[in-house]
Amino acid sequence: MIGEAAPSTSPEFLAPLFRCTVLQPPRYLVPPNERVVTHPPIDVVAGVIRRDDGQLLITQRLADDTLGGYWEFPGGKVDPGEELKAALHRELREEIGVETEIGAEIHHIVHAYPDRDVRLYFYDVRILSGEPQKLEVADLRWVTTDELMNYQFPDADRPLLNQLRGVG
Repeated sequence: MIGEAAPSTSPEFLAPLFRCTVLQPPRYLVPPNERVVTHPPIDVVAGVIRRDDGQLLITQRLADDTLGGYWEFPGGKVDPGEELKAALHRELREEIGVETEIGAEIHHIVHAYPDRDVRLYFYDVRILSGEPQKLEVADLRWVTTDELMNYQFPDADRPLLNQLRGVG
């Protein structure tokens, strides 16, 4: 380097060397179907009960329940080791005081809520004895399929509601 000028270390000379665009770190968004679930899904059964005039029975969740105030088809959680139809028969007796005949499964869905996953099994149900009462529900109503959309249901019930209404 004898006879050559040493490279300048002045800020004007170095500035082009250090100009760059600062990149933000990548954001990794996990699609819902790739979430890591740390607990098993909750099995839930519900009954679609129809009267002879075609109206369906819906019940309102108690205010202090998860999704309190929402409407749903009557039913509830399956106990460990319990068969699905036996669980539905028990839940309908406890919630609305009726004895039932559980028919065929008419819909099944797995739904991811932010805090848990649920597997919902919907069955066609016929009341054998008793009149529905508000035992463990806030309210109950007989509604037409068109009236279903006037009530706030959990997101997991939407596909069944659409099926019952002949939509989608």
